[in-house]
Amino acid sequence: MTPDGKVGIGFFGYGFIARAHLSGLRHVEGARVLGVCGPHADRARAVAAEFGVDFVTSNPEELLGLPGLDGVVVGSPDHTHHELTMAAIGAGKHVFVEKPIATNSRHGREMYEAARKAKLRSMVGFTLRANPLIQRVRRMVEQGEMGEIMNAHAERYGGGVLARTPKITWKTDPSKTGTGVIGDLGSHAIDLLHFWVGPITSVAAVLDTHIKEGIDPATGKRAPLTLDDEANLLVRFASGACGTVVSNRVGLVDCHKPLGRSSFTLNGSKAAFLTDGILEARLFRLGHDPEVIDPGLPLEEADHAGIIGFFGETMMRNFVTAIREERDVPPTLADGLRTQEVIDAAVRAGRERRWVDVPLVE
Repeated sequence: MTPDGKVGIGFFGYGFIARAHLSGLRHVEGARVLGVCGPHADRARAVAAEFGVDFVTSNPEELLGLPGLDGVVVGSPDHTHHELTMAAIGAGKHVFVEKPIATNSRHGREMYEAARKAKLRSMVGFTLRANPLIQRVRRMVEQGEMGEIMNAHAERYGGGVLARTPKITWKTDPSKTGTGVIGDLGSHAIDLLHFWVGPITSVAAVLDTHIKEGIDPATGKRAPLTLDDEANLLVRFASGACGTVVSNRVGLVDCHKPLGRSSFTLNGSKAAFLTDGILEARLFRLGHDPEVIDPGLPLEEADHAGIIGFFGETMMRNFVTAIREERDVPPTLADGLRTQEVIDAAVRAGRERRWVDVPLVE
């Protein structure tokens, strides 16, 4: 804790998602950002100055050694998650890790087991979990209002890469991330289905790369793109239910919306639910007109950054609560590992063209 009793938080990263969480922490009482760490000092200084943070470093050990530091937010590219998380846990710090938690499930399991052994709190940046609407559906399932869940379907996609030759970023660079769109957008969808229906136990998949070239911003020249920009998963749950997960960067439906196409369907024997995961939702029952659900969120005019920032505040508040009250507030690294195991199994299923079992996470 800081001298005035606030929870001290450090940041690894200064990009889009780190900025969203920095913005969210501004509104969380009882917390203070103590430092920002990243490889480019000038960018780190600029972001730190914007959010009123005094300490900036390019050395993770210096951030982890700050007096009063209780936890860190790992909002850096995927390939850094494992090393930074393990360092933070080794230093006795609680961790909030962006999704996907690692580039492979082996690293994800090491992170999960290390945090559990050290009895440290962890959270993962599955944004949709912060929406009260999503929480409401979970309660309906738990209380039996939906009846037996028979199937669930998730779609997350956008068509931005179709508008022009895309620039190569860390999200399309195999040296910096384990997968393409399945780890980026697909991880949110997989976690949401886990949250509503329970663990996925087997998966079949088709992963494709439609856009074969991008522009290397360092050289201005074309370079190959090899990671998936479309992923179609068929899944089966431990409960016996089945479902689908569709994620891609080559879908133009709803491309005018801030998050592109976002649709989640839950079919039960008593009721069904359809939502975009953000603002739009309808409940269906036999013999009744559809019931429109208003989540009451001030996001009608929000852009992508505004939506992420709004839910980011809830996630940061939950992370601070987990630290202060010394209790887990899901989604934790266990949830992140469950999703990572599905991603790894889907990649293997697509490569081998067969169903693949998903290891369970206790």
